[in-house]
Amino acid sequence: MKTFGLIFKNMGFLFVSDVITRFLSLALFLVIARVLGQEGLGNYSFIFAFAGIFFVLSDLGISTFFLREGSRNPERIQRYFKNALALKLFFGFLTIVTSVIVINFVNVTGELRMAVYIATFSIFFWGIKELFLTVFQVRQQMFFIGVARVIEMLLIVSLGVYAVKGHGLVGLTLAFLASHFFVFLISVFACARLIKISLGFDFDFQKNFLIASLPFWFTGLFITITFRTDTVMIQLIRGAAETGIYNSSFRIMEALYFIPLAVISAVFPVMSRLYKTNPSVLTRLYRKMFYYLLALGLPIGVGTMMLADRIILFLYGEQFSGAGTALQILIWAEVAIFLYAITGHLLNAINRQLLFTLTAGSAAILNVAINLLLIPKFGYIGATVATVITSSFTLVLLFYLAGKNGYSFNVLKISIKPVIAVAVMTLVLLALQDLHVLLIVLSSAITYFAVLLLINGVEEEELILVRRYVKRFI
Repeated sequence: MKTFGLIFKNMGFLFVSDVITRFLSLALFLVIARVLGQEGLGNYSFIFAFAGIFFVLSDLGISTFFLREGSRNPERIQRYFKNALALKLFFGFLTIVTSVIVINFVNVTGELRMAVYIATFSIFFWGIKELFLTVFQVRQQMFFIGVARVIEMLLIVSLGVYAVKGHGLVGLTLAFLASHFFVFLISVFACARLIKISLGFDFDFQKNFLIASLPFWFTGLFITITFRTDTVMIQLIRGAAETGIYNSSFRIMEALYFIPLAVISAVFPVMSRLYKTNPSVLTRLYRKMFYYLLALGLPIGVGTMMLADRIILFLYGEQFSGAGTALQILIWAEVAIFLYAITGHLLNAINRQLLFTLTAGSAAILNVAINLLLIPKFGYIGATVATVITSSFTLVLLFYLAGKNGYSFNVLKISIKPVIAVAVMTLVLLALQDLHVLLIVLSSAITYFAVLLLINGVEEEELILVRRYVKRFI
């Protein structure tokens, strides 16, 4: 109970902060869409997709390896940190130079090129800041992480809304740079209370550290290729307008990622430690987290598919009406992501990270191949199909590999109660079609969770924890 209580508390902090930050991020995205239109939104998406592909080159899996090993060996955290920081700075600067060189060989406007320059520096400070926040994650102190991310997003939105209305894409990327740099400074000062901030130059240690980090890096690189190259390819093959339509639906899917992200951020350090100290509890924890992510993802998938056109109309207006079909397809990639994210991080926690890397690499190759086949003929709809196929492939393969390593269970058996609750929710959703979309979503969600509780779809242990934390605020 103590282990699950700590996880529950940390997930609570991260869940609340991620809800706020994702809501603010989506609000800014909607402002950009309505002010700049399809082409402006497409260019904005291209800027950060391009810069994001290069950003993953600067991490090399250092943060993930630091998190896992720091969680297992807290007495060595100082040595891990100072050497990780030196590596991150070196490869970060190298990435900036590489990105600036490559964008000059891409056929884009001068404004887009300048915006990419600024976005690259912005992501550099964001990446270094995330290493400092990882120290809090290792210490299982998630409150500051949540606060820092909310402050960062509040700055981005306030400065971004001002910039996009009068200073275009360059001003918008400057807003991101200023916000990331400010929170980077806050994180440095806050982290200094937990650990000595210094650079390490133990080259033998760094070499071994880097080699051990590489599977995590390749995994991140392959995932970035899978979820960012489609935007770049649509921009270069079909133009900014279709890129904007695709990303209007993709951003909704991406906004929902805060759910598995909060779970993984809270659970991964604990999973890493349990692998060494209590494997039986780890098995139980993985099954439990898989079940609850399934129980959350399934109603989101069904509800979004049925309301996709109305959701797009409500958020973006008539000019993005074509995005409804894309959202109906893409949302099933999100359901798969809910489940394969926790499974992939299980493999990371049990020292089977190479299996996650090979799966992500296979998925990246598959995704690029399908995109090259479908985008020229079907445009953004082809990209959505490629994303769903790739995500489904990743889920099936990772679940199979987890089972081969001793972490198998009957998925059909644990799906019965969520499926029953979704069936009842669907009937309610169909009966309320004449209401406003927000009322339909709220009513359907209440129905789903009420039914899930009535049929004992939530375990008693979780109900006890919920009651305990609710009492603190009453």
